[in-house]
Amino acid sequence: MIALYCIVVPHRLERKAMAAQSPRADASAWCRPLLEGTQLSMLVCDPVSQEILDANDATLALLGFTRDRLLGMHLPELYARDADDADALRPETCRLHSHVRHIAGARGEIHHAILQRCAIEYGGRDAVLVVLQDVTRHVEAEVQLRDTQNELLRAQALALIGNWIWDAASDSHVTSSPEGYRIMGFRPDETPVTTAEIYARIHPDDRPMAERARERALLDPDYKYDIEFRLIRPDGEVRWLHSVAEVRRDATGRVVKMLGLVQDVTERRRAEENVRRLAYYDTVTGLPNMNRFENEVDDRLVPLRRGAGRGRGPARLACLIVDLVRFRDVNYALTHLYGDVLLALVADRLAAVVGQAGVVARCDARFPIVLDGADEDEARRWAQHIHRALEAPFAVAGISYEIGARVGIALAPLQGLDFHTLLRKADIALYQAAHLGRNVAVYAAEDDPHTPDRLSLIGDFRAAIEAGQIQLFCQPKVTMVGREIVGAEALVRWVHPEKGCIGPETFMPLIESTDLIHVLTQHMLASAVAQSEAWRAQGVRLPIAVNLSARDIAALSLSEHLRELLERHGSCAGLIGLEMTESSLMQNPAESIAELERLSAMGFRLYIDDFGTGYSSLSYLSRLPVDVIKIDHGFTMQMIEDRRAASIVKSTVHLAHDLGMSVVAEGVSNARIWDALQALGCDEAQGYFVAAPMPAALLLDWARASPYRLQDEPVCA
Repeated sequence: MIALYCIVVPHRLERKAMAAQSPRADASAWCRPLLEGTQLSMLVCDPVSQEILDANDATLALLGFTRDRLLGMHLPELYARDADDADALRPETCRLHSHVRHIAGARGEIHHAILQRCAIEYGGRDAVLVVLQDVTRHVEAEVQLRDTQNELLRAQALALIGNWIWDAASDSHVTSSPEGYRIMGFRPDETPVTTAEIYARIHPDDRPMAERARERALLDPDYKYDIEFRLIRPDGEVRWLHSVAEVRRDATGRVVKMLGLVQDVTERRRAEENVRRLAYYDTVTGLPNMNRFENEVDDRLVPLRRGAGRGRGPARLACLIVDLVRFRDVNYALTHLYGDVLLALVADRLAAVVGQAGVVARCDARFPIVLDGADEDEARRWAQHIHRALEAPFAVAGISYEIGARVGIALAPLQGLDFHTLLRKADIALYQAAHLGRNVAVYAAEDDPHTPDRLSLIGDFRAAIEAGQIQLFCQPKVTMVGREIVGAEALVRWVHPEKGCIGPETFMPLIESTDLIHVLTQHMLASAVAQSEAWRAQGVRLPIAVNLSARDIAALSLSEHLRELLERHGSCAGLIGLEMTESSLMQNPAESIAELERLSAMGFRLYIDDFGTGYSSLSYLSRLPVDVIKIDHGFTMQMIEDRRAASIVKSTVHLAHDLGMSVVAEGVSNARIWDALQALGCDEAQGYFVAAPMPAALLLDWARASPYRLQDEPVCA
């Protein structure tokens, strides 16, 4: 703040002349008009003792003193501080100067005042005229402004924000913010800084972007300069900076300067990166998670969809799912901590195998993979590479562990052009690989039981049973020696009012894993008992064999349910056969054997169905209370052309007879197979050579017209 005041003091000769003209006038009379004619506070002081000789009314009003009290005081007595100042008001040292003093008023209030001094003659002697300019409001405003500035600087330091100014004329940058120096990595004594010096510190990968943004801001008045870039400090540390600015132009539109802010956003970027990593990457393996994997696949599908829409076909990709077969054993035996260690080791191997050919992700104990440009043959080769890479043991907790793996494959665009469709079909292929005991499988529509149409059927299945749409069909079994009809296998058909007759291959794969399988089994058992009783009423004894699933056997209430069913119909166990696959029995051998022994003791005839396709051992086979072994149609239908299949059939017949069991051959489709089985001593035959499956109610009509004969009705045991 600069205050200029003009104080006109009469010359010594002029003062003497004034005194001569008015002899009665006081020697200081010339000074009174000056003192009283202004609103400035004025004092007249002795230059040596600094005694106050005179004061105007403005001074009395400012300080609150009476004239009598003020006169005779010494000037230093008015100083609230700095009272020990030795600045004497001697004439030879007095000159016009100013500085702020703290002046105490009569009531103790403090005034900030600028003291202006000049030597004068007063009452015939040397004196000093002191002008007190009250600048209290100005000082308080300056203090408040300084505090505000300090708070702003502190806020900038806390927010890691600094300001900068670029001058067009000198092409240099300056800043009034200490935080601006720190952020940019310069010292205050290094300013101004040229544009070239700043751009030399910007990361080489970000420098072109920053230069383009600056040039566009200078050329385009509507462009908003707002960029983020990396800055390399002199110590080598890399920091992320966010800078915004606006361009100032003169009246002619010429660029004059840029005013900007720069903020250090390194921590924010790190936090965002951590959030992004958590959102898109697996924390255990470091691989992309399913969110990221979906984005990767979708990005690759875009050109395929465009090509398909334009009739183009070369672009392609393969979606694989790698499933770790025995992974859960590690979790159960060594806890999930070591399970995570194993997953990380598997991830490293898969990433090394796939490399830049695609992307590997992780989802639980599965690893989805997308391969660029792979057709079916290439996808199979990759799957074999992956399988071999995972064959080598893994060292976990000091244990050498082999996990095994299966791979399901779906192809684009052949089998889908969206992520979820491809993933579903790769999952179905994986299920098929497990079901068929293979390491690798490619999706095949004909093997997919999980189509939307089939799912809608499952939703209607329970109501279909109640509506009588789930019907009992039968396929007869005849002896090969006497050509006698000795029984039938119960088969299920869904007679849909709109879709016609639906075979079990359409709905059974879906309901086998649900509780609907129990509902179906109960329905088939009840239908079989009712049908056998209906045939007995016509004087025909014809046992019906009903298929049981592994879930039916595991329920452990089968014997009690059958007992109640027989009692309700007044039937006997000898008219019902129970067929079970060996693989279903082997899921829980001890409980299965106990349940079969209860059923055998009740008089049910027990069959092992599809013999030769499971994994049962001879030791279990010798312990099972089974009456009949059924040879799977896959062997009988190939036994003419395939010597190995013929050997399996022959061995099975001999093994069953040695164990005191009968043998039924399924899939007897022609006379050559009939004759070959008869020559081997097979007991019974079932297949299209005998008869196709038919509604149970029509079986007797067929039997009476067939070349086979029916048994007479014996007394039920």
